[in-house]
Amino acid sequence: MNVCAIILDYFGAEKTERCLLSLAYQGIKTIYLLDNSGSHSISEKLTSAVARVLASGVDFKVEILSVGANLGFSRGVNFVLAHDRRSASPHDYYLLLNNDAVAGPLLVAGLIETLKQNPGAAVVAPRIVSSAGSSQYGIWYHRYLGLLLSRSRRFCFHYLSGCCLFFRQDLVGDSGLFDEAFFMYGEDAELGWRLARAGRQIVCATEVFVKHEAGSSSNKTGLFYEYHIARGHVLLGLRTWVHPAEIPLIMAAKFFALASRAVVRCFRHRSFVPFAAFFLAWFPLKMERAAGFVYGE
Repeated sequence: MNVCAIILDYFGAEKTERCLLSLAYQGIKTIYLLDNSGSHSISEKLTSAVARVLASGVDFKVEILSVGANLGFSRGVNFVLAHDRRSASPHDYYLLLNNDAVAGPLLVAGLIETLKQNPGAAVVAPRIVSSAGSSQYGIWYHRYLGLLLSRSRRFCFHYLSGCCLFFRQDLVGDSGLFDEAFFMYGEDAELGWRLARAGRQIVCATEVFVKHEAGSSSNKTGLFYEYHIARGHVLLGLRTWVHPAEIPLIMAAKFFALASRAVVRCFRHRSFVPFAAFFLAWFPLKMERAAGFVYGE
């Protein structure tokens, strides 16, 4: 099968190098590596890391893409997908993998086999193994409270983590795969909701896995992280409704749930940043890790 992988890098050359090495001899033809750092020095480190991987004798080629800025996750993935679809030889299957994840043995073969066994599946994903050794088989998202659960509850829907997804080319529309209103966090949940509403199946391939160092690229006490986490929940509240009459109820519940989360995190980290992010999250801001934010796009 004609398979390519998509990996986004943001100031993580060492992690990306380990990730790339884990994909050797997995049946992947091309790896698109999007440099989201927007930093010349970091780009040089990434280029050196890729050179070491290629020198080790891997069986795939690597194409580094960059626009000189951080596109975020959703827009970045859509950018790479559009690039491949415009190429002379577009791929039939895509493996989306976080750069802080390491592929287990026979990952791609297992995902392909799961697709064969479930021909109606739109997306398949492996078991996600955390650094602590626990396994995740997908996530249940509570539409009102924004809780991430391991089992189904009322007002919940199931989705697969964007850490690792495998899908056919025909899933990708003209606008890409993800909703670009999500900069980072929440875009995989929105995709799961959209597929569920369309009657599309998602499947976890439990026999294969990736090891994931969750959240390793984010400072979990900074405004960048806090804003995008809260903003993701706000956007999900605006999209995951069954009837329009639900929207005010969902948003009211999200307001109190996110406010409570902010208070807890303020006390835990002895910082007012989570509360500031809670108020900012209701507005579409272009948030940069170093430079703060500006209104709009």
